[in-house]
Amino acid sequence: MKKFYSFIGFVLVSTSMFAQNLVANPSFDNGLTGWAAGPINGYQAPTLVAADGHNGSNSAQYINATATTGFYQEFPVIAGNTYTISFWYKATGDGTDARIWSNYKDAGGTIIYQGATAADDPLRGPNNLYLPTASAWTLHTVNVTAPANVTTFQLAVRAYNNATLAAFDDFSVTTGTLAVGEVAPSKYRLIKNTFVKNDGITFGAQAKDVKVYNMFGQVVKTASVKENETLSVAELAKGSYIVTGTINNEPVSQKILKD
Repeated sequence: MKKFYSFIGFVLVSTSMFAQNLVANPSFDNGLTGWAAGPINGYQAPTLVAADGHNGSNSAQYINATATTGFYQEFPVIAGNTYTISFWYKATGDGTDARIWSNYKDAGGTIIYQGATAADDPLRGPNNLYLPTASAWTLHTVNVTAPANVTTFQLAVRAYNNATLAAFDDFSVTTGTLAVGEVAPSKYRLIKNTFVKNDGITFGAQAKDVKVYNMFGQVVKTASVKENETLSVAELAKGSYIVTGTINNEPVSQKILKD
């Protein structure tokens, strides 16, 4: 086991990782508040579907789409900052069913691409590709650095003609990425069993906005938990993860090893 630790190292969530999720109403707990149809005129707002979200609550869905459509929201960002963008989705139909179609914009509203063209932009595909077909909730994550002169991020997703289902949930846009090092200590104990042998993480306190990160800085599970509640991680591969959450308005993180 010591050799295993030496091989993978420890990871930390940098102080910026604890920044507030920039997305308003990311899990549709407040309906579609904060979101709008578009940004192109003629797009339709998604349907709010209860009890079919990534965590069993609400999600935003397009069912049997007959034309390109989508929804979005905008918020300020800082040029030069690294942002981790993630969401969960389901997409079924003819294989050209759903995309991320987001933009950075400057103060004048001009789109600033990550690559030479839209086709090269990881916020447009990636690489101009549709999200892979998925009948179960699937995580999509991209790390990008805001280009010079940008002031705004437009978080947008699309559904396309012949999509039988394009569903979205649990959006997250946060600053920072995972790096090698130690996790900052806290007076709160987030997790009781940091060595996970039975496919369940048991929490030592009630925590909101719980996220489980893999070694690549990707969010692989999200939840809100009560004290002594056990969260199943049976679907996760063996290895090290970082779990973050908010306890009494304080960001907390702990390393775990899933055996």
